[in-house]
Amino acid sequence: MTPKLAILLTALGLTVLIGFLVVSPFSKANSSIEISRRAHLTMAGDRIVTAGSIHGSTPTADIVPSPNDSSTTLEFVGDIMLARNVEQYIKLYGTEYPFAKVGDLLSNSDLLIGNFEGTVREKENIEGTNVMNFDTTPGNVSMLATQGFDLLSLSNNHADDYGRATAELTRTTITNAGMTPFGDAWEGGKFVAHKTVNGITFAFIGYHAFNETTAGIVEAIKLEKSAGNFVIVMPHWGVEYQHNPSSSQIFAGHQFVDAGADAVIGGHPHVIETVETYKNVPIVYSLGNFLFDQDFSEATKSGLAVRLTVEADKLTLKFEPLYLQKRQMMPASEEKAKQMLETLGVPTGILEISR
Repeated sequence: MTPKLAILLTALGLTVLIGFLVVSPFSKANSSIEISRRAHLTMAGDRIVTAGSIHGSTPTADIVPSPNDSSTTLEFVGDIMLARNVEQYIKLYGTEYPFAKVGDLLSNSDLLIGNFEGTVREKENIEGTNVMNFDTTPGNVSMLATQGFDLLSLSNNHADDYGRATAELTRTTITNAGMTPFGDAWEGGKFVAHKTVNGITFAFIGYHAFNETTAGIVEAIKLEKSAGNFVIVMPHWGVEYQHNPSSSQIFAGHQFVDAGADAVIGGHPHVIETVETYKNVPIVYSLGNFLFDQDFSEATKSGLAVRLTVEADKLTLKFEPLYLQKRQMMPASEEKAKQMLETLGVPTGILEISR
């Protein structure tokens, strides 16, 4: 074979190979994945997160697994109240003050979720200690976004302290601050939020036990489960200052799991309640307070954060004992942490559940 002929055959071979790659299904599939990533995903550090949505139409999300992440972490904290004496301390010491000692806790998860107890109004109105209607300003709500909060539940007994118009202003203010509200004081099942992280679509459903029945929540759970979503229910329920769940809490929690919930994490009693594993699903009955001004007992100054790690074959819950002092949350002392975890019923602070 002459050198010229060899060069000609090599060129023809390369042309055929390039043409095959351009038109092959494999090449098109890769192109579609790359377009999907660019069009639908935003990058946040080493996580992949799609925008949140509110229930009302069929949930949609591009399921694009991250090649680098084998697990997803969600951090949950308890009741957050930015009114009364908490608001006074923020005004005196600044918006960084309440969270100055828990910065690492708030920044090391894929999603950070809390229960927002109160409303938002434009005009500052700092209530007295015994006033039971809570409101705060848009600036204080933005403080939560700055601290890394992604979602806030509005399924509680203070979300409508000043009527429906103020409740809607609260929802809008949270959204404008860059966070996603979910739940409602009256119809939690109609306000479901979605976040997709590392290829898993999480559906967040709030439940206010004192204003609605479980029927709407069960229906919402089934709808989200049929869409293939990981369903988390955050109930506002139970008896204040009681460390054991009531029979109605247990009944509702089991209903939610039977309907398809993957985790149930509750609040309202302002103290820590026990945790249960039911049909391989965790039910945390109450995390207690996260930011409040109830100084009248050690129990109301004690709270938990729980880090839920989701993996293909298991869920891991890591409970982190916290203590409130002068409107500032901090890690609990070793002695207090031991007491809290014993109250919870998880002495090691770690609960692993096979899926």
